[in-house]
Amino acid sequence: MRTVTIAILSLALSMTGLRSGAGAESPDGAGEREAAEAARPPEDPDEILTPETKSEVVHNLIQVMEDLYVLPETTRRVREDLRSRLARGEFDRPESGPQFSAELTRILQELSRDLHLRVSFGSEEGAGLPGCRPRRIVRTGPEEGAGLPGCRPRRIVRTVPEIRQPGTGAVPAGLEEVKGFTKAEMLSGNVGYVEVRLFPGREWAEDEAVRAMNAVAGADALIFDLRACMGGVPDMVHLIISYLYGPEPMHLLTYYHAHTDPDSAYTLAEIPGERMPDVDVYVLTSSLTGSGGEEFAYDLKHHGRATLVGETTAGAGHGGSVHAIGADFHAFIPDFRPVHPATGTGWEGVGVVPHVRVPARLALAHAHRDALRKRVASLTDPRELEVLQREIERLDGELSRDSGAGHVDVDALREYAGKYEIRTITVSEEGLFLQRVGGPKLRLVPEEEPDRFFVELVPAGKVRFVRDETGVIVEMNVLNLEGDWETSRRER
Repeated sequence: MRTVTIAILSLALSMTGLRSGAGAESPDGAGEREAAEAARPPEDPDEILTPETKSEVVHNLIQVMEDLYVLPETTRRVREDLRSRLARGEFDRPESGPQFSAELTRILQELSRDLHLRVSFGSEEGAGLPGCRPRRIVRTGPEEGAGLPGCRPRRIVRTVPEIRQPGTGAVPAGLEEVKGFTKAEMLSGNVGYVEVRLFPGREWAEDEAVRAMNAVAGADALIFDLRACMGGVPDMVHLIISYLYGPEPMHLLTYYHAHTDPDSAYTLAEIPGERMPDVDVYVLTSSLTGSGGEEFAYDLKHHGRATLVGETTAGAGHGGSVHAIGADFHAFIPDFRPVHPATGTGWEGVGVVPHVRVPARLALAHAHRDALRKRVASLTDPRELEVLQREIERLDGELSRDSGAGHVDVDALREYAGKYEIRTITVSEEGLFLQRVGGPKLRLVPEEEPDRFFVELVPAGKVRFVRDETGVIVEMNVLNLEGDWETSRRER
């Protein structure tokens, strides 16, 4: 099977507001504020795009979608809409590159309801893929629709021979530096635990994956923690799943493309290390779990191989890659959709629903306790039984305390609540929550320093609140993936 690069879920962090640039909008079109921001002229005149540049970007975007996008009917709808907007002069107003990319992303996602389909600009190059370097191109001549404003014969920044191969496009070259398997260890009761933040490609991370699986070889139960896993590459997903089955290849998924024959994925007949086909498996999920992480969970759930514990996942099923569309703009174009043989469908737009629905922060304790209870039922050694019973009681206590969520001073947190441009802060009995328009609600955990928090499940996500000279909170700063603090001013 041809290896294809699945989307790493940059949308998960963009929806939380933890990365800069165009945010992923909800399929319901909740993007009014982004539209208002896009309409505001940039302060620096040098940053303003010409109508000709915008027209070129739009025509190139249409062409790359026609070449690759997985749903041709959606492509036709997008093409007609964008050409109509060009003809009406809707894109003629002064805008910067980031503003125009935000506007295009909003339009694309309202039309397609596809959270992967997006446009980025400049420093957003690669739409969140670490180290991504989109290819530049090779094609000249006028585009269809040459009578539209600003359209002229031009050199297009794309390479047709490459662009017509679904699953290729930009290669996330810096991804080999990202650690995907962040923890692999034995928990009490001989329960193996593997934390996965990313499924890197086998080409550069197979040794890391094998070390992780060797660390839990011999376990009586396995827990895969995907609560902060934003995606990855299918070949690594298939490798790890293969450890959970025997050597006979089993059909996992079929990948359907717009213009080429489908690919089928199977478990591997040969793997480096010990297979564990009879071990109980648990997969922990959250609303941030996306793309490759969702594939892992969906495969195992619908083949009856694992128990899923946590929250419904992001619903980012279509995979694809990044393509240059001119003038330092890039588009993430989904070029395949996975279909499971047992369901006849995938998880795009709906997510993967867990068997046991609990808040993500409690999923590990639930899964660990369930694994220990099953183990106790098969034990006869009284000393081992006593040890496991004490551990079960400890987990019972942890769950009853709700991991400290019951000790929330709601009144003290109310002063943070409010609308901060495209982000909203709310308070409940469970704590303080951050939500970007169209994104998941994320719990903020207080740090020792006043007015500072970190985002649960996203360790690098930092939030700080700023007060004026009278002590009133006037803005919120969010640390993005580039290490810069973004400011959202509080609305009154």
